[in-house]
Amino acid sequence: MKQISPEQYFLKYSFPCSYTLVEMGQIDEKKFEELKENTLKNKAMDRDELMRIYPAAFRRIKEVAEQMNKNIWDLDVIRKYFLEEHNKYIDAKDGNYKKFPQSFRDFCKVYKGKVIYKEKNMLTVQYGEKQRNVLSELLPNAKVGDTVTIHQGFAVEKLE
Repeated sequence: MKQISPEQYFLKYSFPCSYTLVEMGQIDEKKFEELKENTLKNKAMDRDELMRIYPAAFRRIKEVAEQMNKNIWDLDVIRKYFLEEHNKYIDAKDGNYKKFPQSFRDFCKVYKGKVIYKEKNMLTVQYGEKQRNVLSELLPNAKVGDTVTIHQGFAVEKLE
């Protein structure tokens, strides 16, 4: 992956959650559109603003940072959170996850899988015995055979 700032990396993984934040009344449509534009244009946002918009994620990231003895804005901390720890918090029904049905909690997890089909801006990703159709907007250069992460309805990151 080319050089990316911690703020950009965080937003790529967090943006899919923004749909839920709108539904829960925690952000408005204007803020959603700003987040979407910044994510799609790979623009970094102000750290304090990101922490206000996604407080639960940062509470969890802080725990990971403390375990790693690093700053919450260290890219390795944010990567570890999304790629290794995020799903554990969901399984533990941490925070708002306790309010959601299992099917939605499963949808909120980050999965690693292989792209098995691509048509326009849609990818079909196989992970385990499951397949999911996801948007490639955040990962437009993904191609069949790539190993990617998916979060909610988006392919997020190509893994080596």
